[in-house]
Amino acid sequence: MEKASYLAGAIERQRESNDITRDEMAELCLIALFVGVDTTSSVTAWNLVHLALNPECQEKLHAELVESLNAKGSDGGTRLNADVIGKKVSPYLHLCFRESHRATPAFGAAMWKGNSHNEIEIHGETLPQGSMVQMGHISYDEDYIDEPKQFRPERWTAEGVASRKGTKSEVLDHPFMRDPFSQGARRCPGSRVATNEVQAMISQLVLDWKISFTDENINSLDDITYDAGPIKPIIPELKFESRH
Repeated sequence: MEKASYLAGAIERQRESNDITRDEMAELCLIALFVGVDTTSSVTAWNLVHLALNPECQEKLHAELVESLNAKGSDGGTRLNADVIGKKVSPYLHLCFRESHRATPAFGAAMWKGNSHNEIEIHGETLPQGSMVQMGHISYDEDYIDEPKQFRPERWTAEGVASRKGTKSEVLDHPFMRDPFSQGARRCPGSRVATNEVQAMISQLVLDWKISFTDENINSLDDITYDAGPIKPIIPELKFESRH
């Protein structure tokens, strides 16, 4: 658990002073569990969709994982462990994870804000009292990102980040844009567990199976429907071909 998170602080306060009751603590933990499971499953599903849509990226990831497994894997290079999926050993895995978040973030809006006081005008737009404003992502804004509908993990290499320095596009590299877990004290307390879980699952699947769609007419994200909530794809039937 992230030591600076709100949940970690709540547990510590409950332990030291009982400022938070056991019922309140149980409710916090239950919410965290449900949110974590739902978000993790949607992030995993989107990663699978992107790899199925982009076989060249999938094959590059497979080659990296095979090499990493042979070098750092447990039981003589046959089993995944934390070293194999680490950023230094398997950097392309993390680039794919980051690009999947950019292309299909777990939540459809970065922030919701209610106007509860008075009618207000912002940049010529009138917001009535009682209205709700949704602040969306810039992931598909061509003013900030080239070819936004293309899945290109290389955007997030050190060279890619450096190329955005001093431009309006450098906002893409802000910590709040890196992953779906937020930052600081409000960062998801289970972010590390969730990230490792998703990356381990994706890695094992790519090592064992070649993943594609059974429907050959599915060629882009435009062909994928989804539920909002956390946003999760209604995945068309996938085909898994053994690599062994």
